[in-house]
Amino acid sequence: MRPYILIDSDDQLQSLIPDLHRHRHVAVDTESNGYYAYYERVCLIQISTSDDDYILDTLALRSTHLLGEIFRSPSVEKILHAAANDIGSLKRDYSFEFQNVFDTALACKILGEKRLGLAGILADRFQVQLEKKWQRCDWGKRPLKPEQLHYARLDTHFLIALRHQLHEELVAKGLAEAAQEAFRRVCLQAPPRERFPEDGYRRIRGVQSLSREALQVLQELYAFRDREARRLDRAPFRVLSNEALLRLAKAMPTTQAQLNEIKALSRNYRSGRPARRLLQAVRRALDSPPATQHAERALP
Repeated sequence: MRPYILIDSDDQLQSLIPDLHRHRHVAVDTESNGYYAYYERVCLIQISTSDDDYILDTLALRSTHLLGEIFRSPSVEKILHAAANDIGSLKRDYSFEFQNVFDTALACKILGEKRLGLAGILADRFQVQLEKKWQRCDWGKRPLKPEQLHYARLDTHFLIALRHQLHEELVAKGLAEAAQEAFRRVCLQAPPRERFPEDGYRRIRGVQSLSREALQVLQELYAFRDREARRLDRAPFRVLSNEALLRLAKAMPTTQAQLNEIKALSRNYRSGRPARRLLQAVRRALDSPPATQHAERALP
């Protein structure tokens, strides 16, 4: 396996585009930071050709939009695994359009394969083991470790060979046309919806057990957490867990002493200004008029 090529300058990317046009097939994957950041963004784009593996550091690049001509090109087939997630994220961040996609996960599903995850497929077909510990690492943190970059390159390195295997199997079983229709549909994948909707508190596990007053406190605490997460650009569950929100809503603490009794509460919100802001949120909820009917216990 040849060393991967890290693309972290615009000059490098501009030189890469003509080379990508030479290939009939390019494999594509992305890594994002949604498990850590409130404002999720694509942090890496991995691209493999039959010759080389490229890792594009999108946080260092200003010209990522140049890839648009590759993604919308009908003469270059883009091979992705579970393409909907990557296409949606790339449309959200760069407004890319897509044509001529081969989704290896969809192909496996159409073929009736039981294992659809890339790690399982690579293990079965190529005897390759992916290091799972990097799946949910913080891809927005720099510098990236060599082990992370090696993991990232493996996500695309075998996709072209996998595509050729799956294509032959689809043709042999008379499923190629059905697969192409599925691939055309995935090109239309919309960008992801809002990740943290305003009424998301109603889907927290255990909410059905809350009284009307506690539910109103939960709604206010959920909005408080969302504001904090936006301010910190941190995934909400990393600010306050759902378990902490539920315990706070049930206990409805209004004093520091009462707050100190709450389990599952992160250290950051046990003292000082964060604790005072949290208590103020509880008091606001308790001082507010009764919740309207749609926010009460009749949950969807």
